Amino acid sequence: MTHTTPASKGEYGYRRYPNVLSALEYERMLSASGPTVGDVLRPSDGAHPKRVAFIQCVGSRDQEHEYCSSVCCMFANKQAMLTLDHVPDAQAEVFLMDMRAQGKGFDAFYQRALERGVSFIYSRPSTIKEDPLTKNLLIQWEDEAGVLHVSEYDMVVPQRRPGARP
Repeated sequence: MTHTTPASKGEYGYRRYPNVLSALEYERMLSASGPTVGDVLRPSDGAHPKRVAFIQCVGSRDQEHEYCSSVCCMFANKQAMLTLDHVPDAQAEVFLMDMRAQGKGFDAFYQRALERGVSFIYSRPSTIKEDPLTKNLLIQWEDEAGVLHVSEYDMVVPQRRPGARP
């Protein structure tokens, strides 16, 4: 499995906005041996995030890649729950097409994430914009009824399909 980034999906602001991190960059931040010694901090100002969004299916299940890697959902669930461990008053929200909880114990892990307060939003966000004053990120997304929303987050973690080219 190769490390890839969501850079080819420019609408998500990776490398353009400091508070958009790849899943592996975020994983490194969560690590006790990482650059922040496991403290979850916004790169723009060093503050603890109050709302963190995880975006699934970036670069997969589109016209070029019609398949699912089947590992990203559990990776995002783990990162969302670890976010709540590290920043107990934070909100973690996962944008996804559908939950692919495959394998022994995976559905129970998903249920645990729900019980811990992780929110799952069934939508593929169309764009992320940065508020230049706060450096917060504004995600535009459509709900299942077709209603457009704009939600504000302190940090966003787009999950790129493993093995995808940047």
